[in-house]
Amino acid sequence: MFYIDVMVERKRKAVSYRIDDLVIEAVQKAADNQGISANRWLEIYLFDSLKTMGLIPQEEHKLGENRGGDRKSKNFKSND
Repeated sequence: MFYIDVMVERKRKAVSYRIDDLVIEAVQKAADNQGISANRWLEIYLFDSLKTMGLIPQEEHKLGENRGGDRKSKNFKSND
C-alpha cells in the first residue's frame, strides 16, 4: 500500500472576532515594537502557540509575506 502526499495550497482568509480593546492595544504595541502589522503579529503568535500545543503539525510552516503578489510565481513581473 502507498500513499500520495497531496499538497493543499493554504491561503489567508478574512475573518472577524470581537476582542477586548485592551488586548487590541497590546497587540498593536507588540507589532509596532517588531515593525510588523498587528495582523501579521497575531498570525505569527497564534501559529507558534498552536504549533506548540500540537494543534498544528510540526512539519507545517508559516505562510510567507505576500504583499505585492506571489514573488515565487513564474508569472511574477518585477517593476525593477
